[in-house]
Amino acid sequence: MQEIPELENSTENIAGEEGFADWMRQEVEPYLKEHDREGDFSGKDDAKIHYHCYRLSEARRCIVISHGFCEFAEKYNEVVYYFLRAGYSVYLPEHRGHGNSQRYVSDDQMIHVDDYADYVEDFALFVKNVVVPCERERYLFAHSMGGAIGILTLEQYPELFRAAVLSAPMCGIRTGIFPMWMADVIATLCCLCGRGTHYALGQSGFCDTPQFEGSSCVSKERYHYIFEKRIENRQCRTSGGSYAWVHAGIGACRRLMKRKNLAKIDVPVLLFGAVREHMVMNRKIRQFAERTRRTRLIWMPESRHEIFNADEASRRSYYKEIFAFFEGEILKSPKGE
Repeated sequence: MQEIPELENSTENIAGEEGFADWMRQEVEPYLKEHDREGDFSGKDDAKIHYHCYRLSEARRCIVISHGFCEFAEKYNEVVYYFLRAGYSVYLPEHRGHGNSQRYVSDDQMIHVDDYADYVEDFALFVKNVVVPCERERYLFAHSMGGAIGILTLEQYPELFRAAVLSAPMCGIRTGIFPMWMADVIATLCCLCGRGTHYALGQSGFCDTPQFEGSSCVSKERYHYIFEKRIENRQCRTSGGSYAWVHAGIGACRRLMKRKNLAKIDVPVLLFGAVREHMVMNRKIRQFAERTRRTRLIWMPESRHEIFNADEASRRSYYKEIFAFFEGEILKSPKGE
């Protein structure tokens, strides 16, 4: 049996706050660059989807990341680094309309999609055509909007992943002052009136003034590190969604949460919810855990939406649980394969 890879010194090497940006630029980024292979592939309807592949020659398992709304590959530099140091290859596609992938509106800061089926088909094609030829055993790590995409993928393509970690997944969208049904009515009417490619109410383009207090992070150092990435690269300045995106997102949440669809998920799932959540519905996360057979739910009391950017104690606990989960699945592999 292959020796189970372990994060160096367990979670003791999970970075703290002081000197975080210097550590990222001096140690993490050069390490990632050494292992990174970027590329493009054709998604649904020949969409150009950009991806990063961080492949270790000695790794026999991989983690595929499905990122969240308005995110981009470099936002996951720290997460990817820990996965690599634990002995896993990592694959990270940028969903259509994000990062260096193809845009569908003239405003490159707007996220627009007509149907989440586009995201799901892109993601499934990526795994089938880029990951599967290289990797026999694949694990999913999905956050927020990427969690919705990941869940839909697990429901429609159950053969692609052996297990999944869902971090504050978008099982339901928080829609501000309007209940979700009313937000959907407004978005639907705007789409019918030809305003589907306009920013939804409360959404807007990129602001170059940091707004940490209203962010999804608890770690201020991590927030500013990621914000600087947006300042440095225009392709990373995605900021708000269109009315069509809102309509598609609400529809996707309804589909993925149907009991008949959740019943199709038969892989082990480690599910995280953030108690200080303000982006997705925690009651829907709880329902997901109750309605799936092999899900373990962990609540993170001190975390906002981005648990990988929470306080130090939360992050240590988070990674400890993730690696114990993946390593437990390795032990269950037939003949250690």
